[in-house]
Amino acid sequence: MIRVRVPATSANLGPGYDCMGLALGLYNYITVEEIEKGLVIDILDDSKRFLAADERNLVYRSMMKVFEKTGYRVKGLKITLDNHVMVTRGLGSSSAGIVGGLIAANAMCHNRLTKDELLRLATEIEGHPDNVAPALFGGLTVTVMKKNGPRYIRADIKDDLRFAALVPDFFLQTKKSRTVLPRTVRHKDAVFNASRTALLTASLLTGQYDHLRTAVGDRLHQDYRRKLIPNMESIFRICYQNGAYATYLSGAGPTIVAMVDVKNRKFEEEVRARLRGRLREWHLYMLKADNEGATLL
Repeated sequence: MIRVRVPATSANLGPGYDCMGLALGLYNYITVEEIEKGLVIDILDDSKRFLAADERNLVYRSMMKVFEKTGYRVKGLKITLDNHVMVTRGLGSSSAGIVGGLIAANAMCHNRLTKDELLRLATEIEGHPDNVAPALFGGLTVTVMKKNGPRYIRADIKDDLRFAALVPDFFLQTKKSRTVLPRTVRHKDAVFNASRTALLTASLLTGQYDHLRTAVGDRLHQDYRRKLIPNMESIFRICYQNGAYATYLSGAGPTIVAMVDVKNRKFEEEVRARLRGRLREWHLYMLKADNEGATLL
């Protein structure tokens, strides 16, 4: 029996559209065992309302990619999923499924594939590496795509930051969220994002967090997606009023993430109080960064 833990991920971080992501301490657990024949998928949590429990399941399909590549012949599979990463909320639930399936299958094949090879497979399945890279490697990842696959650099996130994930009750599919984006952008907007992405990376790596509010500025996607996310401006304002270093839309949304000083004890209490008022559809999760990535337990 093989058991894998995979973290949630938050992509874009404001300006780093489709190239930046970080891993968060909220996890999916995948247990796999080989059986004599057939496929049994048992989903223990509420995500079974959304996820297929047959050959369409993303964990299963990801596992099969490894078996095809390595030539491993599996007799049958029992897959048990215990998912804590919310589905279609901008926290990398699909990437967690992909990476978890790849890691589990590779363990069954005696780890014939390197993590770089697994990243290429994950990117082929997902279509872009911004979530799968931090899910696989943990920490902060910066990725670019080349013809022969993704290139990346990862770095640990310091433990003096907490990430406040504000998750609403409503869903937003990435496909729908991408339809509101323009096909072209102005040159000055591209320069705006390029400069902020560089500043964001340097700020996180050096611990100069006073720059983060400027660094998460974005002109490529957040303003366009704002109309799909009721009360997005209110959530941003509440976070900044309570001392957040930075606030940004996580991935395609609708989750919003705030970067907070670990010593800011009042942030959680004050924000929860505000949500209990007129924003009851939003829920706060105070998370650490995950610097380990997908892990065999």
